[in-house]
Amino acid sequence: YGGGLVTFPSPVTDDRAVSFHLVKGRYEKGGARINQPEAQALVADLVSRLKRPGFRESGLTIGVVTFNSEQQGLIEDLLDDERRKDPGLEPYFSEMELEPVFVKNLESVQGDERDDVILTVGYGKTPHGRVLHRFGPLNTEGGERRLNVAITRARRSMTVVSSIAAGDLDPSRLRARGAVMLRDFLTYAAT
Repeated sequence: YGGGLVTFPSPVTDDRAVSFHLVKGRYEKGGARINQPEAQALVADLVSRLKRPGFRESGLTIGVVTFNSEQQGLIEDLLDDERRKDPGLEPYFSEMELEPVFVKNLESVQGDERDDVILTVGYGKTPHGRVLHRFGPLNTEGGERRLNVAITRARRSMTVVSSIAAGDLDPSRLRARGAVMLRDFLTYAAT
């Protein structure tokens, strides 16, 4: 909106609508393109929410947004394991629900929203402790629009699960507007 849109914090809540959860994860580059510890932390948080007393009665809905399809697949696999262990989770994923839990990557989440969204960044440090500054579609032309889609899916709250903080990203290495905006968003979520 050319810098002309201003949003204001809600006057009716004491908690933060955007929260940041830093995980000691590691990004497996190459063909894998996943972050196992981050996915495990996200699934543990999601399952904990779904099992919380009174959650079902609250009517709240949850969605998960990933930055790539590999991380999406990993989270879906981990959730399938949890659903097999506890069939009581199954109704939340049923297509009979008006808004079942979804796990989508930023390329496929356009148009979907839920009350609470958990966003997994997925990218992180390599086993050698370096951040490669390769952020997939965020590094391409229009990557900022993809980031905007990813971070605007929540009606009520967003939890950002990440293995990197804004300070881990070197501003001199961020060329694409989407990557710069990711750094800014990580700062916002953490503060």
